[in-house]
Amino acid sequence: MPYYRLSRDSFVRSIGEFGYIYSQLTKHDRTYTDSGRIFLNTLTREPQSLDSLVSKACSQFDGATPQDIQDDFKEIMDSLVADSYLVSGKTAEECASKDTYFSYAENPKTSFTYNAMQNPDDNKKYKDSQEYLFDEYLKKPAIHDCQIEVNNHCNERCIHCYIPHELKNDRMPYELLANVMEQLHEAGTLDLTLSGGEFFCHPDAERILRRARELDFSVTILSNITLLTPHMIDVLKEINPGLVQTSLYSVYPEEHDHITQLKGSCEKTKASIEALIAANIPVQISCPVMHTNFKSYKKVLEYAHERNCKAQTDFVMMARFDFTKDNLAERLTMAETEELLKDIVKFDQDYIDFVEETPVPQLSREEWGKQSFCGVGLDKMCIAANGIVYPCSGWQGMPCGNVREQPIKDIWEKSPQLNKLRKLTKSAIPQCYDCEDRQYCSPCLVRNFNESGGDYTKVAKHFCAASHMNRVVVEEAKAKTKL
Repeated sequence: MPYYRLSRDSFVRSIGEFGYIYSQLTKHDRTYTDSGRIFLNTLTREPQSLDSLVSKACSQFDGATPQDIQDDFKEIMDSLVADSYLVSGKTAEECASKDTYFSYAENPKTSFTYNAMQNPDDNKKYKDSQEYLFDEYLKKPAIHDCQIEVNNHCNERCIHCYIPHELKNDRMPYELLANVMEQLHEAGTLDLTLSGGEFFCHPDAERILRRARELDFSVTILSNITLLTPHMIDVLKEINPGLVQTSLYSVYPEEHDHITQLKGSCEKTKASIEALIAANIPVQISCPVMHTNFKSYKKVLEYAHERNCKAQTDFVMMARFDFTKDNLAERLTMAETEELLKDIVKFDQDYIDFVEETPVPQLSREEWGKQSFCGVGLDKMCIAANGIVYPCSGWQGMPCGNVREQPIKDIWEKSPQLNKLRKLTKSAIPQCYDCEDRQYCSPCLVRNFNESGGDYTKVAKHFCAASHMNRVVVEEAKAKTKL
């Protein structure tokens, strides 16, 4: 009689009418309705025999016997085992021996990833059920993904940062953080992103991570990782984050350290990347491109590729949330943007596929206008170190409530700001309706808001120019493929 249990990298949630299972190891997911949803909800991280699981599921069906559902149940369980969502064995001990573990040695080589104005087919690349889920969240918004900025203290002073450095003085106490995480757990939140400032500047970083694991979140950590210690590496191995994302701006210390304004940060960051890789902790390198590192950013992507870890870059710099724009002095010129985009269509497999796709998917004017901008207010939100809830990271100019004063459930359901954003569609920016570049553009409300003094429907000219350049470069590349 087989035993089944969730793998250490899999998570189950109920989302509207769906039962949902997600693997942070493979980045795949599945949705089930009806009997499949009931089957999914019987699973735990403790091994259970097939008879026990079938008996639990059977109690949810009127008039059904275990014999009636056993074959269907086993078929679904075995298919989940085959795709690493579950582990199975003849004994509980054998289940443990078959658990899933991330490994750089076994992980296939990852290609360079660029984030431009549009990342073609992004949802399909990383997940399998997002279209269904998004439709569900349109009907009934729920917090699938929450970012908590545990403090905005930071040991670096990055020249492009959207947080004004003089405002980096808040820290959320552990007791409040624990309460917030418990509320999110009750709300069914799956993805929890822990960030700063610098996350590891928080004196209770270890306690926060351990509590997040106890509450069964899929955890992402955003950190410059310069403060990582051998002990914290051991903690990360134990709590099993889905991802640690860090920024490496250049492999050359003089460039990286100029951007962070912290001498020695390049070597500390690289040393911590190597330590994470050695410990088989999944790390992703982010390398925003700006004037300082424009000529060398590809060296960072090569550095990541040689170590078999994921890397991405982008050039869409955002103004500060207090509407100051000094940091935009590092933004690429259009000539530099064109050169970068030509690299994208040459090296990035997503864009290669997009270029070679015939025909390019076109949305009608009406279809485009009915689209939501993103998941803001529908399935995601951000909580800052001072307890204030914002639509997303970087949108500190639009407070929606404060977890020190209100339950998260009340903020999520009753915030006038969030409710307004939920109703917003791309038709709110009428000048984009007939723009020939709209298929190559992803309008971003927070970028608009920060750069336009608080008007999220006013698109900055820079983004329009970059979208136009994106279209020109992609269409030129498409024309060459037809020759």
